[in-house]
Amino acid sequence: MVRPHSFDGMLDKASATLDDAINGVNAAVATLAGHAKGEGRSAAINFPMEEVLVREAVELLDRWKSLALSLVKELDRATQEADLQHRRLFDEKIGLEDASLLARRMARGPAKPQAIITDLEAVLDVSAELDLLFKQARPALSRCFHDCELHLEGLIEHRRKLDFDIEEVQRRADALTAKLTYQRRNRPSSRHADLQSDLETDYGDLLAEQEDIRRQEAGLQSDRTAGQRLIDIYEGMAASLNVQVAAVSAMTAKSAVDIEQRIALLKALASNADGPAVVAARTAAVENLIQAFEANVLAGHDLAARKAHADAVFTRRLEPRPLPVAEDAGETAGDAQPER
Repeated sequence: MVRPHSFDGMLDKASATLDDAINGVNAAVATLAGHAKGEGRSAAINFPMEEVLVREAVELLDRWKSLALSLVKELDRATQEADLQHRRLFDEKIGLEDASLLARRMARGPAKPQAIITDLEAVLDVSAELDLLFKQARPALSRCFHDCELHLEGLIEHRRKLDFDIEEVQRRADALTAKLTYQRRNRPSSRHADLQSDLETDYGDLLAEQEDIRRQEAGLQSDRTAGQRLIDIYEGMAASLNVQVAAVSAMTAKSAVDIEQRIALLKALASNADGPAVVAARTAAVENLIQAFEANVLAGHDLAARKAHADAVFTRRLEPRPLPVAEDAGETAGDAQPER
């Protein structure tokens, strides 16, 4: 059986990575909040720095999810081994039909009930800490996601306003172009010097106004481009946070059912071991899990079906799936004839 104490390092690493990820996301969200409020000029935004900030936050989130996922799977694997050892107390041939490494290790003979209980309670102790970590992670990640979405909505609304402003400036520019065209076509002859002078003055004013409108449009277009780039950067982080919240929910659901399975197995083993000695070795976290299990009238009910469902959801949402391969792709390629 995988020794329970080997989980300690994984749990500490997962906890530290979660803290780093949340700190990184909070820093990125705070920067995004400043943009949403219109703090600073768009020309002064350091886009490479912001891209690095968001990328590092997303990488930390992915690393946390990978560590938590590995922990859930390793704890489940340890539970399966404990369950196999429990069944071998009654039939030593169980599991030997499988020529896997686990079956060969188990061939030495069944473990004592007390040894299985000790390992299983250590797994439960880690399960309690991981469950607490999930309960801390989900609200923190959800808050980060909602804050990010809120500030993104502010940026998107600001971009829409810029779109309207740009359209208005372009309408003014079109109207001014029409005026300039009209004046060029209807300029008086040199015989009307006084009238020509006045029109030249008006024409110069129109040209100055046209230049001012062009500067306004260039500034608005620059602000819009910067705003869209910020939206693209932070939408990636929002999508990652959304995936993280869903992943934590799936892992929490599986962990809850797995804990029920471990406690049910622990109770089955207790009938073959010295009860008082086992209770004395329990940690407070394990005792709290058992008390919650006993207080829940539905705990353990239809456990096999609920675990199968939780495992299916867990696999569908979190396990990588191979890309579909087109049927007869090789045959199609082989049968294809060059065009003539």
